[in-house]
Amino acid sequence: MARPARARGTPKKNQNLFVFVAKNKHSGNNRINWQRTIAKKTPFIQDDSPIYMELENKKKVYDLDDRLLVLYFSAMKYIQDEIGFEMPQSEFYVPLKRQEFARLLECERGLRELRRIKYKYFEDRLLKLYNIMDAFFRWGGRYTNKNVKAKEYLIANSFNNVFEAMIDSLISDQDEEVAKLKKNEDGKIIDHLYKEKSLIFADGSESIWHIGDSKYYKEENEVLGQSVAKQYTYAKNIVQDFFSPDFVDGNDECYSSGVHQGVRYRDSVTEGYSVTPNFFIRGFVPEYESDGQYDDPYFSKKGETKDPIKPGEDMWGKRNRHFRNRLFDRDTLLLKVYNINFLYVLKTYTSKQSSLREDFKKKTRKRFRDDFLELLDEYYVFYAVWPKNSETEFVNVHFHMLAGKIFKPADLKCIILALEKASIDDDDVKEMWKRIEGGCEMIARVTPKEIWENDLSDLEEAEFEEKSVVFDESLNGFFVKRESFEKAKIGEVHRLPKYIMNKPVVGNVFLQNGFSAGNPKFSDKDEYYFLPCKEG
Repeated sequence: MARPARARGTPKKNQNLFVFVAKNKHSGNNRINWQRTIAKKTPFIQDDSPIYMELENKKKVYDLDDRLLVLYFSAMKYIQDEIGFEMPQSEFYVPLKRQEFARLLECERGLRELRRIKYKYFEDRLLKLYNIMDAFFRWGGRYTNKNVKAKEYLIANSFNNVFEAMIDSLISDQDEEVAKLKKNEDGKIIDHLYKEKSLIFADGSESIWHIGDSKYYKEENEVLGQSVAKQYTYAKNIVQDFFSPDFVDGNDECYSSGVHQGVRYRDSVTEGYSVTPNFFIRGFVPEYESDGQYDDPYFSKKGETKDPIKPGEDMWGKRNRHFRNRLFDRDTLLLKVYNINFLYVLKTYTSKQSSLREDFKKKTRKRFRDDFLELLDEYYVFYAVWPKNSETEFVNVHFHMLAGKIFKPADLKCIILALEKASIDDDDVKEMWKRIEGGCEMIARVTPKEIWENDLSDLEEAEFEEKSVVFDESLNGFFVKRESFEKAKIGEVHRLPKYIMNKPVVGNVFLQNGFSAGNPKFSDKDEYYFLPCKEG
């Protein structure tokens, strides 16, 4: 006989409890009906005695209306529908309709129903089931009664594991290949892992792994020592997995398929590495002021920010690096810490609306990326460099001086150079400018947010006056006069056009022609916006 489905974790001794009840209620129904057997069946004769190989029994009919079991499976269905948790269901017992069961939660109707049937149950397991339902109706009645201010508690043996599972479900990529990638060969397991657009001047065609850890750190405690070291190890393990022997032998920059598809860690021209975002997440509970907070989507007090994510401690001093002033070195790794509203996470995780979870994922990932861009903008100064000759020749000539400082975005005819702001007046940096400026056709100071950031699809495309736009073939981009460009109010009223003169435009940068990179001039002359195009 088939058995009812049961929830994960139900003890084996209970898995056929409900079948047992059905059998017990119809004991005696399997007696042989000798009158029908003799009348309808042909016996074998052995030693003058008839032997019947086929017997006629009374038909076995199960009583599937046992009220306790119907109430139990109705409660499981109600919890599943109301809260979203997967609960055990039975193929034998049909639950009550939702409105009918909801009435039992009002005015102690469910408790009165239980008292009427209590005399029927004596077996220990059924008595335990009765007590479970008694507790459910007592709790359910209080919970749905708006006149009773009931406090709720979340009890967990290992809360850090609960918190980690919720965050992972909400922000990580969910597929088997990513799950395997989380399990590092050295035995470490990454909490959160997902692919997102690269940080450094990416147009969306190239991604990078974002790596997170959400062990439950108390708010007053700093993230220290072992946790920081483990987080950097996670990042190194992912990079090592990316550079598999087959991939290295293939001399490619990106995988065409598989779990790493679309990820670009290393640029083959400059041998620079894309910045890998690492972050810690810890939960906080908004300080209680009044019951009115629970009518607010973010459970915040009046006047508080409606943002479920707050920046944590500054981790700049704990960054991992092997060399000074080399952002694009493989071993330069940066960290961020975020405090996230636990009540909002819990609400989103348990919501029946998948759109709420998708919205949380989208906004959270964008917030993490934007915060890393602000971190880069705070501590680094970036330049876009267009060499006079080939990029490969330029890099080969100055490689010793520029190693770890430069990175080439995909499909763009320029190189990005990054310097720590604290180093721009150092003698070695001044010497670097003297050596490379003569080999550059144009150098423009940029910020990570300013160039190749084009997520304004809800705005209309701008149209520039033909006389204000000039295409430069050697730089593979358009010069647009400052007055015409700013008149279009890019980002407010219009967005950048995808094409100008049938050439794909991927971003913009404000620049002044003819200035020294280390000493820009400020004047009303020769001021343009440069719109680079994709190569190829």
